[in-house]
Amino acid sequence: MVKERLCDLKKKIKRLKESRNNAKKRNRKKAKKNKELRDRHAEITTSRNQWKALSKEFKRQGMEILQQIQGVEKEVERERRRANKERTRADELQTEIDEVWKKKQGT
Repeated sequence: MVKERLCDLKKKIKRLKESRNNAKKRNRKKAKKNKELRDRHAEITTSRNQWKALSKEFKRQGMEILQQIQGVEKEVERERRRANKERTRADELQTEIDEVWKKKQGT
């Protein structure tokens, strides 16, 4: 059996400790990076969900406004038809009045 010298053993132990410490340091960096990525992912997910909720709300409001506009357009069309009927009726009455006046003046 080969006996290693005490000096060589101490060097070997020192290299192993440095290697272990370096491995721990790398693992801490990886763990920190993973935590940052998980936090960023959670932040992005939350933000996306908020935007989706806002989008749904704006879409719902848009649909409500569109329905209101359509209701107003229908009301305007009804009023337009009613005004046309009244105008037609007024023209008919004016024609009748003119005919009556002509008859009265003619007699």
